[in-house]
Amino acid sequence: MYTNFTFPWITLTILLLLSMAVLVWNLASTDRARKCAIAGMSLSLTLMVVALCEVSLSQSHQLFEPLGLIGVKSWFSIDTLNAIPITLFTALALGLTIFAPKRKLTPYWLSGMLLLTASTLTAYAANNMAILVVGWAGSTVPFLVKKFFSLSGEKEIPSLSRIALIGSVVSLLVAVLCIVFDSLDTKQILSFSVHSGNSPLLHWAFGFLIVSVFLRKGLLPVHSWVISAYERGPLLPLTLLVNSHLGAFLVARLASPLLPDVAHKALPILGEIGLITAAYTAILALAERQPRKLLGLLSISQASFILVGLESNNPDAIVGAFVHWQVVAVATTILAAVYTSIEARLSSSTFDGEGFLGLAASTPRLAVFFAIGGLALVGVPLTLGFCAEDLLLHGTLVTHPHLGIVLPIVTALNAFHVVRLFARLFLGQPKIDTTAVVDALARERWVLTAALLFLIIGGIFPAPLVRLPTATAKKLVSTVTFQDRK
Repeated sequence: MYTNFTFPWITLTILLLLSMAVLVWNLASTDRARKCAIAGMSLSLTLMVVALCEVSLSQSHQLFEPLGLIGVKSWFSIDTLNAIPITLFTALALGLTIFAPKRKLTPYWLSGMLLLTASTLTAYAANNMAILVVGWAGSTVPFLVKKFFSLSGEKEIPSLSRIALIGSVVSLLVAVLCIVFDSLDTKQILSFSVHSGNSPLLHWAFGFLIVSVFLRKGLLPVHSWVISAYERGPLLPLTLLVNSHLGAFLVARLASPLLPDVAHKALPILGEIGLITAAYTAILALAERQPRKLLGLLSISQASFILVGLESNNPDAIVGAFVHWQVVAVATTILAAVYTSIEARLSSSTFDGEGFLGLAASTPRLAVFFAIGGLALVGVPLTLGFCAEDLLLHGTLVTHPHLGIVLPIVTALNAFHVVRLFARLFLGQPKIDTTAVVDALARERWVLTAALLFLIIGGIFPAPLVRLPTATAKKLVSTVTFQDRK
């Protein structure tokens, strides 16, 4: 028996965001457009928090919306897997909309952020494979249509990045079609029901799902599209896109539970590739001098640990992967936001070549925000990152001892990159006059403080952020354990 929400919170949220995207697109004033966007996202976050509370209090830990289509009982649902990510993503979108420097804003930019948020929430909450594909595809549209994020001083993302995003959509669509054609039950062909067996179509479906994961997450050898996009494209929207972690979500939602027989032997290979990607990008970053590229490499490297935990079949490691998901999303957003703020205050030529900027004297608050966010990303104690790293290490040591050796080394390398980037931006003798550079503005301080409090309070009191991922980990482990018994 389905347990429903008291109200269709998700549908209302998505419709609200899409309506605001259309409204903001047609506004002439950027200030007014930002106020409308903030109002829409604030209300959306409130609705998502209400939905999260209902799921947390529910005995089944999964609630469905009381709306549906012909043959589909409910459009959307929230459970232990997507409850925290969907709320956190909405909060990050709101924070970046508030934080974004004025010189980088246009009504089209704000409309793109609203569309990106609405589409990602659609993919997260989809209770149907067709709706998941629509949400996945919609989240790429703002980066494929030049007008959305065409900003002064920034170019559209490179062709390679556009091809990767389109490829991820096509691969996911083909995978869903393979699952549909393999099913004999026409009433359940698009539902998230288990498809057992080892038929060729299910193998093809799993293969295309993995291709979609590779392209969306930027795993080796297709990692270069993320780096190129970070170098040239709109940094804040790209950070939001990458931090949706829809690739990892696809593994947890479709690949592992829906195709258990095929995924049972193939997913460990994906975890190994994730680990290789984390190590390779951390080593590659040693020779990188451009801050934007370095941020991209850091994001790829740390985010790759999520896949390592998800495939481990160990409850601690899986919980660690989901908590690390939260850490990477918030911490890399802090780093990108601070860098964007600095970039807006200085000319683009300032960041070319070698040398230090020495901004700590004129922007001490931004320096502190960057330092703490970077340290949380690599698991410093008293932050949520420490809890995530501890769970990941403990879980992977049980199942894959060699992973327990590589993970600390890669984390140490990434910690070095964070310190190196901090030194480049804030330490040393500045090569230009930075006395006139303004420190963090009030709206910037509020956003960055909220993000840091999440990481610090979450590290001191992690139980609320671990409880729902623990329930998800038990479900995923039980699925694999059942396959072992077969």
